Amino acid sequence: MSAKVRFLLPILLAPALAVVPLATAGADGSPCPSCPPLAIVPAAPPAIPHPFALTRTEISFDQWRACVAERACPGGQDDHGWGRGHRPVINVTWDDATAYAGWLGAKLGRVCRLPTEVEWEHAARAGTTTGFWWGESPDRGRANCRDCLGDTPPYGTRPVASFAANPWGLYDMNGNVWEWTASCARPISDRGNGAECRDRVIKGGSWYYYSKMSRAESRASNDSRQWSYNIGIRVLCEIP
Repeated sequence: MSAKVRFLLPILLAPALAVVPLATAGADGSPCPSCPPLAIVPAAPPAIPHPFALTRTEISFDQWRACVAERACPGGQDDHGWGRGHRPVINVTWDDATAYAGWLGAKLGRVCRLPTEVEWEHAARAGTTTGFWWGESPDRGRANCRDCLGDTPPYGTRPVASFAANPWGLYDMNGNVWEWTASCARPISDRGNGAECRDRVIKGGSWYYYSKMSRAESRASNDSRQWSYNIGIRVLCEIP
């Protein structure tokens, strides 16, 4: 565990912003069974001028394995004995996460990348203004975090989509594993050049941390070169 905690495709949107999952297809229009399902996240000008698509869940070990099989992603991630399959892939660096996003973009014929911190928080709130999409209290049984599942919660991750999705069809935006973002936590230079950034912002909290860190506005940072059993991946794909 190395996270440093700090507080600080083409488809029309329904008028009421109903959940509209995107069918996942390859660049040639053929089905892509190894690609994760996507959901539309509406725009919020001026900060977010255009809608985008986001993977509905954290990337699972099964989905990661498809990228490894095509030699676009490195293998060998430890699951700590919790299981693979539909559990979120863990022990991946920021470069590993970026590699997966690039692979997915090539499969879909789209620009896919990690979301920025602003994009991520907008998606997590799903049109609400509260810390959790369901309200200000973490409640019990709504997410996988240290104080979210009773007095003796299970140690480790849960399979993706184990809890209800937010109103925009996104699962586990609160808890389970932190998620890498594209945003630099501590720019080395005043320019904030991404290539010069060591520490990246991670969002969402995890099974290991208390619910305060799973709130939409909470953030932490992690050395982009280091992996952790607390950190996973969610990918944004731009909509032309």
